[in-house]
Amino acid sequence: MSTNFSHQTMALSGIFQAASLVDQLAKSGQLENDQLTNAVKTVLNLQPSSYDDVFNGLNSLEHRLTGLNTALDRNGQGVGREVLQYAMAIIAVQAKLSKRTDLVDELAKALTRTADQQRYFDSYTHEAVIGSAARCYENSISQLNFRIRVTGNPTHLQNPKVAEKVRTLLLYGVRCALLWQQSGGRRWHLMWYREKLLRAAQALSDVA
Repeated sequence: MSTNFSHQTMALSGIFQAASLVDQLAKSGQLENDQLTNAVKTVLNLQPSSYDDVFNGLNSLEHRLTGLNTALDRNGQGVGREVLQYAMAIIAVQAKLSKRTDLVDELAKALTRTADQQRYFDSYTHEAVIGSAARCYENSISQLNFRIRVTGNPTHLQNPKVAEKVRTLLLYGVRCALLWQQSGGRRWHLMWYREKLLRAAQALSDVA
């Protein structure tokens, strides 16, 4: 398995995990703390020492690969319609964001402030840190002319704390989409390289 394909698969698994967690949170209002922690860690890892380090090593890899394996193995039919839509929208949003250097600069500054807050509170899931991460999304990605529409239980989505977590998870997805693009990932790969990506995902699952 080439390094590029390994990296693409890891990043793509993060995109699908973000999409799945957004769907779960929007429908149930619930999310495991460690899932949110790992997402925020990836978002705030601004100077990773390696590609694996961005994703907090291999310890959290298996859970991320589950959704990707299911989507690739069944040609997208094994995941919910909303999850697939969110994943594709995350990739599209990242592509649009990369063309807006002003918003990229704003996001970089905002993430630095959020990382400072994380160190101050010594927590990745403190409400102030999540709120700050959500504002990073609002002040940059939400300014694009293309937005990700999240559907679910209105009671949960109208809860400000749930909405902040949804934006934080979408930010995590966009971060993964950037890594996917930087490692050579393209949307058409999901069609033409599906089998190759699936084999790479299965190989990574064996390692995890």
